[in-house]
Amino acid sequence: MRKAFAAIVLALFAARVALGDPDKPATWTRTVPLSPSAAELLGSAPQRSPIVALLLRQLEDTDVSVYLADMKPTRNGTPASTLVYLSNEGATRYLLVRIDPWRVSMRERIALLGHELQHALEVAASPEVRDSGGIETLYRRIGWEWMRGQFETRAAQVMGNRVRAQLAAGRS
Repeated sequence: MRKAFAAIVLALFAARVALGDPDKPATWTRTVPLSPSAAELLGSAPQRSPIVALLLRQLEDTDVSVYLADMKPTRNGTPASTLVYLSNEGATRYLLVRIDPWRVSMRERIALLGHELQHALEVAASPEVRDSGGIETLYRRIGWEWMRGQFETRAAQVMGNRVRAQLAAGRS
């Protein structure tokens, strides 16, 4: 398991280096983009939404790292974003957020990022979550299962809606 985790982390690090200027330090150490469109989203979102910038800053003070990736194009009726537990190594817990860059606008992708970052902070606030079973237990306690294996919380819904309202009002 550790060898597989090490291989995944090395591959993700290589993808991160390939995406950005290695001489320029990353602004966010706990949120790592894994594709050009994820890097564009992570570069744009905190500038356009102070709420997303605050969520990213809050995540910096946790033991959770979030990899941000593209979601494969999906059919209507399926979520345009998801969060899954990847692994933990030592004191760090790793999550993967996927957002569909093909089906939704940049504005909506920013709102979805705010929504998923709220979920990441929910995990960060729950040190007992150390695997995908723990994440399911957490979301059964603080949220609800809206589709088999898909969970939601009111706080994440509110956060996404706050970001949408902020972007619609032009407060960037």
